[in-house]
Amino acid sequence: MPPEDAPALPAQGRAAAAARARRNRALTPDLFDSPLRGKVRGQRSVMAYPFFHLGKTAPSREVLRYDDGQVRIEVAPGPAGIATIYDKDLILYIASLMAEKLRRGELRPDDPKPDREFTFTAHDFFRVAGRDTAGKAYDRLLQMLQRLQGTQVRTNIEMAGEGTDGVFSWIDAVNTRYRRNARKEKELVSVSVTLCAWLYRGILSDTRLLTFADEYFDLAPLERRLYEIAKSEDVDEAGWSIGIEDLHARVGTRGLLRHFGQFLTELEQSQRLIEFDIGLHRAPAEAQRRGRPGYEGTVVTFTARARPPLPRRSLVAGGGEPAPEAEAEEAPITGEP
Repeated sequence: MPPEDAPALPAQGRAAAAARARRNRALTPDLFDSPLRGKVRGQRSVMAYPFFHLGKTAPSREVLRYDDGQVRIEVAPGPAGIATIYDKDLILYIASLMAEKLRRGELRPDDPKPDREFTFTAHDFFRVAGRDTAGKAYDRLLQMLQRLQGTQVRTNIEMAGEGTDGVFSWIDAVNTRYRRNARKEKELVSVSVTLCAWLYRGILSDTRLLTFADEYFDLAPLERRLYEIAKSEDVDEAGWSIGIEDLHARVGTRGLLRHFGQFLTELEQSQRLIEFDIGLHRAPAEAQRRGRPGYEGTVVTFTARARPPLPRRSLVAGGGEPAPEAEAEEAPITGEP
């Protein structure tokens, strides 16, 4: 497999690579897109707004709604419940596989017959997301796929200049293949999913997908959302501020504003959020509620932590050429300027 910093293929080469990938998939159904060798990446709009339930359980009747006057989102559960923030790990994984295929020239933004199917091993997904493979891990993966396929999403967010007035699911189709072991038990061989057209277009058009820190998968749900929002806003060392009421809505928490403010206060003190520091700036006249300060009118500021300087590029022994640098934070995935 070519390295991630390999130069982009010319247009003719990308077309040939995409056609070759389609032929290989037709001839070899178990041709895997995994393992994921690069960083986990996410699409900006899906990071910026609340599309997933913040919990490990999947309520079967709760409908998520967001409306800030410009962006509108409504997410309804399917028969297996609504997709959760932990189910989103699989969407991030598939988006990352797609980013690698784009980098290798196996997908083209102008392909008239886009291949939205991705095939991978459950073990590789568990590895990337830091999940245990023991016990009922494979059963939980199948339940996750059911929720992602069943959840119904409606939004006015356009991807690549195209929107939809109807509803869509994160995954259009799922196919799992298995074999029987010596005890006649099913063993999962591969998972194939067809990504929804809306998100597929978004990844194709977002030539600088945002890179996730490896520690993202260790974060709790609220911390994940705060991290995603900060990343989607390109927060740097100069900082970015937002009113706590707006942040409360963007995170998608069902908790009271007071409880959210208490959580942010604790996070400000511990500064355990990866890559970013958080500061709270209270309004001059604090609202009092039962002797405790309120959080109405509070401004929350995110600031990127200073990064240590990159080491100087060393020369390769005997060659006189500089050694390749580490992967950029947000490397273009199509090779286009």
